Amino acid sequence: MVHASTSITQNDVDIARKAGWSDEALYDAITVCSLFQFYNNWIDATGVGDMPALGYEMSGHRLATQGYASEPAPKRPSKAKRLKKATKSSRKKPATPKTSRQSKRR
Repeated sequence: MVHASTSITQNDVDIARKAGWSDEALYDAITVCSLFQFYNNWIDATGVGDMPALGYEMSGHRLATQGYASEPAPKRPSKAKRLKKATKSSRKKPATPKTSRQSKRR
C-alpha cells in the first residue's frame, strides 16, 4: 500500500473481502496506513527527533492499561444556552429599597 498504492487491484480488494474485511475496515486500514506514511515523511523532512525509549515504554503502559481514549467529558450546554442563561440571571428584578428604622418611626 505504501510503496505501490496504485498497483492495488480489484482482485486485492476481493481477497480482503473474502477474508472477512468490510468496506469500512478496508477504508480505515488504508486511511491509517496513508496517515502513518504522511507522518513519517513529515518527520523525516522536518528533522523531528525520536522519543527516548522510556517515552515508548510509558506510552505502551498507558495504552495497555487505559486504551486510546479516556471517558468522554460530560456534555456541556451549547454556547447559546450558556449565554441565554447568563442573560436571564443578569435581568433580575431590581431590589426594593429598604426602609430605615427612622422612616418607620415617623
